[in-house]
Amino acid sequence: MSFTDHSQQGRCFAPGWFLANNENCTRETRQMAQAGAAAGVNGGKYVKMGTVYPANDATAEGIVYEDVDVSAGDMPGSVVTRGEIYEDRLPVQLAEAAKTALTGKGFIFKTARAASRPY
Repeated sequence: MSFTDHSQQGRCFAPGWFLANNENCTRETRQMAQAGAAAGVNGGKYVKMGTVYPANDATAEGIVYEDVDVSAGDMPGSVVTRGEIYEDRLPVQLAEAAKTALTGKGFIFKTARAASRPY
């Protein structure tokens, strides 16, 4: 069961906030492992939205769409497996090997920062 954890101050983003185009993406269900998940302020464990799945390396298959509570053990969660991504909205910098693997699977990476205006 996936959800957005609004209890953590400063982390109230809509699911898929890192997507440049929410309409033209593919999401699939994957099993999220409790091992390596981040601890939340309430004592729970979470796989955070924007985490590269299963790891930020050449094995990358996708990007976690929304926070997943794994406090009770491994849980299913939604993973974007193809789409346009704002790379600078991910919680950690994408490793080159992960970016190469994801690009080969149909991902397009962009920057969300607005270009400076001429006025």
